Amino acid sequence: GAYFSDIENSMGNVFGAANEFPAAGAGVVINEINWAGSNGDGLDEWVELYNTTSASIDLTNWVVENLGTGSGPGANVVIPSGTIPGGGFFLISNKDKAASKINVDPDLMPLNLSLNNDGEQLILKNSGDDVIDVANGIKKWFAGDESPRKTMERIDPNVDGTLSTNWMDASTHTGMDVGGPTDEFGTPKNFNGL
Repeated sequence: GAYFSDIENSMGNVFGAANEFPAAGAGVVINEINWAGSNGDGLDEWVELYNTTSASIDLTNWVVENLGTGSGPGANVVIPSGTIPGGGFFLISNKDKAASKINVDPDLMPLNLSLNNDGEQLILKNSGDDVIDVANGIKKWFAGDESPRKTMERIDPNVDGTLSTNWMDASTHTGMDVGGPTDEFGTPKNFNGL
């Protein structure tokens, strides 16, 4: 009789760590995080969701864990209603565009939005409590900056959000009030400035 054996080596691979892992086939991701606020207003924070599919998705009763103040369930932000269009964005902001450096209308302004500048992991869940996406590690933010203010932008929405290599500092001012070198960098409700 003949016997076959095969040995494979895997080298140079990077594996991300998360408390929870996304549901298969999910199409909505956490795409951009403004954890540092704006010049003169550290509370001018927001998070952008992006729909990678061509179909609209109902976000009613979806939750972003750790996006709010406090800890445990009190730190969760619930989306009471709303739809994200295919290939479109959904902006969750602490402030409206008149009181913020964003120049677009947010889709949701929860009362408890608060991001820890030292870092935290955001977990997006649907109304059935399934994990749809996870952004950042469990400690320091992978990207973004306080001086000058830069958001944390996802490089590829189809790649794991718990990999530090899939995030970068914002490099453009699309959807922001002004665009000078010391002004806030970010792309709310617009494609990331890759």
